[in-house]
Amino acid sequence: MKRKFGTWQMTCLILLVCLLASLYYNFKWLPYKEVQQQSYSAMLDQSFNYWMEASLTETDLVIESVRDRSSDALIMHQLGSLSGALKSSETTFRSLDLLFKKQGASTYLMYNVMADYYNFIQKDIADQVLNRILDENQGRNEIIRSLEIMRVDLAELHQQFKADELSKSKPSHLQQEWKEAVQKIVLRNDQLELYNRMKYKYGFDAETGNDVS
Repeated sequence: MKRKFGTWQMTCLILLVCLLASLYYNFKWLPYKEVQQQSYSAMLDQSFNYWMEASLTETDLVIESVRDRSSDALIMHQLGSLSGALKSSETTFRSLDLLFKKQGASTYLMYNVMADYYNFIQKDIADQVLNRILDENQGRNEIIRSLEIMRVDLAELHQQFKADELSKSKPSHLQQEWKEAVQKIVLRNDQLELYNRMKYKYGFDAETGNDVS
C-alpha cells in the first residue's frame, strides 16, 4: 500500500525544490551579476576619474596655447579636444543615471554641470576666439583667467571623489556630495558668467541655501 505525503512532507518537498531552484539561478546568474558590478564600477571610474582627468589635461593645453599666443587654428583645435572630454564626461554621467535611479538617486546635476562646462567652452570661449578677442591683451588674459578658474574647480570636483571609495559609496551619498561641492564652487565664483548662469539655473542661493538634486 502506497503511503501518501502528509502536509509536513509536502511542505518540506516544496521548500527543497525552492532551495534548489534558488541555488541554480544564483549560480547561473553569478557571472552576469559580477559583470554588472564590474560595469557599474567602470562607469563610476569613467565618470568621476578618467574623463575628469582628461578634461584637466586638455584645459592645461588650452591655457598653454592661449598664453603662448598660438595660432587661432591651434587654439580652436585644443578647444575641440577639451569639448570632447567634457562631453564624454557628461555622457557617462547620463549613462549612470538609470543605475542611480534604481537606488533612489540621480546623476541629473552631475551630467548637467558637465554639459554647462561643455557649453561654456563651445560657446563663450570659442566665440571669443572667433571674434578675435585674442588680438587684445585684455581679452586674452580674461580667457586665461576664466579657464584657470574652471580648471581649479574641475580639479576640486575630481579630488572630492576618491577612486578607491567610489564603488563603496551609495549613489545617494555621491549625489549629495556632488551637489554640495558644486554649490560651493558656484557661489564662490558667481562673478564669472558661467557660474552666474548656473546659480540661477539650479536655484543655488547663498542666503537661503536653496538648491537642486
